[in-house]
Amino acid sequence: MKAEFIFALALAAMSAGTSVLAHGRSEQMKQELNAKTPDWLSIGESIHVEPGGSDASENAAFRTLSGDSQSTRDRVIIPSRGIEIKVDYPISSYYGSSLSPDGTKLIVNSGTSSRLYEILSTGEHREVELQLPHVTYDAGLKGYITGWSWADNKTLIARSEITDETGHEIVENRIYVFHMKERALSRLNLSDLNLPTTDGLEVTKVGSDLNHLKIIIGNSEFTVKADLKSPPKVKVLEMDAPKTTTSVAAPKQSALKTPEAKPPSTPSEEPASSTPWSIIGVLIVAAIGLLWLVLRRRS
Repeated sequence: MKAEFIFALALAAMSAGTSVLAHGRSEQMKQELNAKTPDWLSIGESIHVEPGGSDASENAAFRTLSGDSQSTRDRVIIPSRGIEIKVDYPISSYYGSSLSPDGTKLIVNSGTSSRLYEILSTGEHREVELQLPHVTYDAGLKGYITGWSWADNKTLIARSEITDETGHEIVENRIYVFHMKERALSRLNLSDLNLPTTDGLEVTKVGSDLNHLKIIIGNSEFTVKADLKSPPKVKVLEMDAPKTTTSVAAPKQSALKTPEAKPPSTPSEEPASSTPWSIIGVLIVAAIGLLWLVLRRRS
């Protein structure tokens, strides 16, 4: 009877592991992705994107999303000003940091969170409060938005990988724009580009006129037109109709924080919890140990 119980326990543990794989997303991740739009955020209508034309590169000076910043695992360097900032959290390997065109604001990305530093004229820096959307919120499947970078001094751009309901397969890549003054989030509408796929979709450079972008898909680079300068028209989502209006909310003034202050709470860098695997591992090891003891006593 003991041996049969041990086998049943082991089978239950393995079954639990299969269930975790089948669902993929933790409850915390599901809640974050399906949360209603926060009160401070407006959802703008999508921004139309069209082919840029052969002369687009001549009409717009392009700058990289990182600006004049370089990042490693735990530090950001601004070579032109001899500034080095060391942080106590892991910086994302891609879209790690971005310096605004005026050189006064630095965003550092870490997983699904982003932090903002004010760069003073003396070369000193201090962290300031930052409120950004890290979930897509708009219609369709939801995903996390990562890699926020400066398009200009008041406009940010980032990407999102949208996965299926299991959280395993990427079904779409999207680009999002956030207008900080209006606190409005908009998705780029790429339908007119007739792209065969969005796998590996990335924005690498932004035109100084905020009307052109350089995007990469696979090994191909394209120049496209997109109006990032004009404030987006705010739309009312059906699920948020009671609290969202067509007018843009007035921006809130961000309060400066001292370097010792703790940063605002953000979603975990690893949304999916690993706790179930720890429990499963302990159950399997315990089951094997008990089975060995039973067989040894019988022999």
